[in-house]
Amino acid sequence: MTSTKRKRRGGQSTPTDDRLLRLRFCHPRFWVTWLQFGLLRIAASLSLQTREMVGAKLGAIGWHLAPEPRRIVLRNLEICFPELDEHQRQEMAQQNFRNMGIGLTDIGAAWWLSDEHIAELFDVEGLEHLRAAQASGKGILLLSCHMMGLEISGAKLRQLTNFKVLYREDRNPLTATIIRRARRRKVDNVISNHDMRGMMRALKSGDVIWYAPDQNISPRRGGIFAPFFGISAATTPASARLAERTGCIVLPYYPKRLPDGRYRLIFEPPLEDFPGGDLHEATARINRTIERWVREQPEQYFWAHKRFKSRPDGEPKVY
Repeated sequence: MTSTKRKRRGGQSTPTDDRLLRLRFCHPRFWVTWLQFGLLRIAASLSLQTREMVGAKLGAIGWHLAPEPRRIVLRNLEICFPELDEHQRQEMAQQNFRNMGIGLTDIGAAWWLSDEHIAELFDVEGLEHLRAAQASGKGILLLSCHMMGLEISGAKLRQLTNFKVLYREDRNPLTATIIRRARRRKVDNVISNHDMRGMMRALKSGDVIWYAPDQNISPRRGGIFAPFFGISAATTPASARLAERTGCIVLPYYPKRLPDGRYRLIFEPPLEDFPGGDLHEATARINRTIERWVREQPEQYFWAHKRFKSRPDGEPKVY
């Protein structure tokens, strides 16, 4: 007798998976999460201009209703842009919140828009650097950072190359399940951000891995201090270690949101002579690269993260 269940293929779910998903997450404690993702699905069906307007409004509302993220954004801007006065930082922070709202609605677009619609939203610059890296046969570490167009740029990147993405499991099991399933429709595979061996195996096999090392990693978890905007920031040295141990190409790439609401995907030449012989200098080099991108479009960076939470011994807390 032939089973009626379809086998998993390329990360796709079976009918049984779908039924189990619905049954498991019917509990009332998940209803708000279902509503949130339902609204994201609706946002994906809106025109670009309407989606941008809705996202900006959501961000403006968040500015007033989310005091803790607002405080973190303002503090980060105060630390990183001391040359700006308070009024200028307020304006930048409010624009940052509007971009966060737009980035949120773009998540729905990333997960549910067709490939044709995604392609219409992007220009690509420096594609020759990606193609040359692919032609080498080596693994590629796509070095990026947490810009607002993070998720939707991944949907476009998938049209240019198969790649694996790192993820951190969300505490809400429904959120974690939906994100994992949505990303598997757009990426080759997902790897836990704690799975260093899995990353090494993939790179040694010639795979492409998307990687953003620009969040606080405490020294207890292996972070080292390297300058970011002139301030010691606890940073993972994994980029250097992966390059050293696998011989992969480190290819910088980041999204840039354009004035018309579309995006530009920018690939830069691979880092030469990386990592070199100094782990701290290699990590500082990564931070300098990301800082350059952020200074180009500071209102599009994810400033709501406590980037300077860990401090060197003897230094006071920042937040």
